[in-house]
This record gives sequence, C-alpha cells and structure tokens, in this order.
Amino acid sequence: MDSKISTSFIPKDSLSTTGLRPRREPLGIIVIISILVLAAALVYFAGIYAYRYIVDQELNSPCADIGGGNKKCGLKESLKIQTQDLQLTKLEDFKRLDAKLNDGATVLSLHVSLKPFFDFLGQLTGQNIQYTKFEFSKTNSFTIEGLAKSYDDIAFQQKVFAGEQAQKYIKSFAFSDFDLDAKGNVKFKLLLTVDPTLLSFASE
Repeated sequence: MDSKISTSFIPKDSLSTTGLRPRREPLGIIVIISILVLAAALVYFAGIYAYRYIVDQELNSPCADIGGGNKKCGLKESLKIQTQDLQLTKLEDFKRLDAKLNDGATVLSLHVSLKPFFDFLGQLTGQNIQYTKFEFSKTNSFTIEGLAKSYDDIAFQQKVFAGEQAQKYIKSFAFSDFDLDAKGNVKFKLLLTVDPTLLSFASE
C-alpha cells in the first residue's frame, strides 16, 4: 500500500453563489411609527381642509334655486335678505315707541289719584260724621278736620276704621283735638294713613 497518497480537503473550485437569496433586514419600529404619524397627519389636514370648505360654502354660497320656488342661500346672503325685509327704519321707530310706552307706564304707576280714596272713605263714614278739611302728604297720609254730632258718633267711627273692611287699605288712624262748636257739634282732627295702592292711578 502506497503511504504517500495525499489527500486535500480544499475544494478546487469556488462555491457557486448563484443559488443563494439575499437576506432581508426587518423594518425598524421607528420607520413604522413614522409612517403611521405621517398617515395620521395627512388624514387630519385633509379633514381640516374639507371642514373649512364646508364652512365657507355655508357662509358665502350665493342663493340657488332648489325648485318649488324655494331658494337655498348662504348665511351672509340670508342675513342680507332678512335685514332688508325687516326695514330697519321701521324697527328703529318701534324701539322709540317702546321706550315711550315704558316711560309712560312708569309715570302712570307713580301718579296719585285721590278719587279711589274719597270713594272708599265715603263708604266707611257714618251718617253723623262730616269732614270739612283735607290735607294730603306724600307719605300717603291725610290730615282731616271734621264735625260729629256727638262723641258716640266718633266712637262708632273708630270701630268702623278698626274693622276688617277698613283695614284692607287703612294702615293707621288717630282722632284728636276734640272741641265743641257753637251748635254743640264735636270738632275733631283725624290723621289717616292709607295703603299706596288705594291712591294708584293705574289701579283706578
């Protein structure tokens, strides 16, 4: 056996690379996030543009016939048409009239009428009582001078003023300064305070 046989493990030909596929590197997470952010930004700006376009059409679109004698107008055109229909001159006249009516109502509510008071007092006054003088003050009070046939008539009148019917409007009363005249009648003074609603011209 020949012991000089040489063996070699080195191939004589180089390996062929034609059958190998290139290795694919996986996409990085940063690249994926960037793509998503870009897509979201594009959608957001597209939405803003569409919304702006819709709002602009709502505001500035001219009037267009939509059939049946009806028209569709933008907000500016609609406001212009309605303003013309209102006739601003008449609107100002109505405002001035309303202000005058309010002023008149205020003056009327402050105006004093004595007729309801005299009607009410006449219903409460006894047959033998006679009033000869009236003085009115702004505190809704009356200073009254009068005559009575007797002291009993004055006492009866006090009971009437203290009664339920009189207390509806009479807040307070006081008889004073009693004296007799030449005919024997009793002279007196009466301080009478009434509810302001009794003197209101508006409630007459």
